[in-house]
Amino acid sequence: MNFPALSARKLVVLIGLVFSGLASAHGVDDHSGDPAYARYYQQSVNWGACPPSLFTDGSTIQCALVTVPVDWADPSQGDIAIGISRPLDPPPYTRLLLVNAGGPDNSSASMAEMLEQWQPQVQVDHLVVGVDLRGITDGLGTQVSCEYAQRSGAENFMDGDSRNPTPRSVQAQQDWWNRSISACLQQHATFLKGITTPNHARDLNLVRAVLGFQHADLLGVSSGTSLMAYADRLFPDRFERVALDSNMNWLHLDWQRQAVHRASMDQLNLQQAFIPFMARHDEQFHMGTTPHQVMTTFQRIYQAASEHRMGSVTPDQALGSLEGTGMWIFWDLLVSPSLSAMSTALDGDPAHVAYAEQMAAMTFADLRNLPSFNPMADALQCNDSGSTDPRSIAQKIRDVRTDWAVGASTLVDKCQQWPWRPALDRRLESNTRVHALMVQHEFDPSTPYAGALKDRRENGHAAPMVLVNNATTHGAMFDDNACTTDAEFGYLNSGVMPARDLVCQAGPMHSFAMRDDATYEYGHPAAGWWLPPPPNVHQVSWLLVP
Repeated sequence: MNFPALSARKLVVLIGLVFSGLASAHGVDDHSGDPAYARYYQQSVNWGACPPSLFTDGSTIQCALVTVPVDWADPSQGDIAIGISRPLDPPPYTRLLLVNAGGPDNSSASMAEMLEQWQPQVQVDHLVVGVDLRGITDGLGTQVSCEYAQRSGAENFMDGDSRNPTPRSVQAQQDWWNRSISACLQQHATFLKGITTPNHARDLNLVRAVLGFQHADLLGVSSGTSLMAYADRLFPDRFERVALDSNMNWLHLDWQRQAVHRASMDQLNLQQAFIPFMARHDEQFHMGTTPHQVMTTFQRIYQAASEHRMGSVTPDQALGSLEGTGMWIFWDLLVSPSLSAMSTALDGDPAHVAYAEQMAAMTFADLRNLPSFNPMADALQCNDSGSTDPRSIAQKIRDVRTDWAVGASTLVDKCQQWPWRPALDRRLESNTRVHALMVQHEFDPSTPYAGALKDRRENGHAAPMVLVNNATTHGAMFDDNACTTDAEFGYLNSGVMPARDLVCQAGPMHSFAMRDDATYEYGHPAAGWWLPPPPNVHQVSWLLVP
């Protein structure tokens, strides 16, 4: 081997592989030279039409299926398919950009299509290809469906109010989930065991190869940052420019702890940013012109639903409207129509109640009635990091009282009886650095800045951050902040990494139809290019009374 020909980065990576033993041995073998995997690397890609997805109609992209082994460690276990997309008429390119949409159950095809439409500069010298995770609902590829177990009637959600738990109801829901996932695993064990971030990373590398590229660039959004960070660790010589937008704590990926941190930050953002935004746009929400009035109106909606005074609308459906507040593109499409309808229905008019029922059904999937579920997201999280939430049931209930917006999603440990050991290679995480550009909103409610800042500080200068000071939403690529997009897409297009961390200033909060005039601060002020500490999530003080 000719060491002088290696770049400094690749030499460091190679030395790390030598000393990190088996944990990083995976990184030097993608099986491309193994005859047992030849059929995967030699497959052709047949492009065709794309199905409509959550955000796009698929009219400007093409889609295809790529065959991957259900288990990269053992190709004899069989094959599955994943979906990929590309522009229908791509401009000239010499580089490949692989995009993952996060979720983790989001269509990367629709994300790539949105990216091309909203940020066309991403196509400068790039073929943009969306790569779906295995088994996702909103996309192409192999999927499975599992039946929920019979409900006893004691489960926490059976009264339509998941935010008002008791130890008995939480335990009943835990038992119901354990029965549901146990039957699912018995039916689809081989497939579900293969849904892991390491396998997803190897799928990315395969897509790169079958599309005929020696190297690829990566863009991961939200939970997609954890995938792209892991892929960069595994294949540092294959993946070059890596952009991570709205970061999970990928330094030590832990899905359950991430969910707990998210619940606290989401609640703080709702109180400090979104409820004041609603008050400034009463013409859309019809809930009051001050934050106190908005909170009072929401309390009335919650109690009316609890007392069955709003037709079939349940408290969970009312609260489900708030789950869209993290991304501004939902404010006009989901949040304001739902909350406005429920606020109007407080007058008891049958026509108003009927419309509130219609909007509620569109907003929230009622667990009391759902017969089946796609286990993909749960399998990924349990396979990756397993059961790690140390809280007792009593502590979970206390937390839900405070973090009532989405905190109920953390009540049940979906990995409690998971049969397999965590698939993430912790030695690989410890012995490698992620070389990437991080882009982060300070008050992101879904992937909190606190976790991203840990990534940045402990990963060192290999992953500088572009922080959008005072930004309150999730997904920087969706916004029109020139400072952010110039840095993010400038790096992807030219390969020029900012010399140090960059602090951009957020614009006023806005949606398609609503726009504020000024920004505000509820965290620690940023000074120059220095990254401020994360906001104090214990500022939450507005409680919801059952």
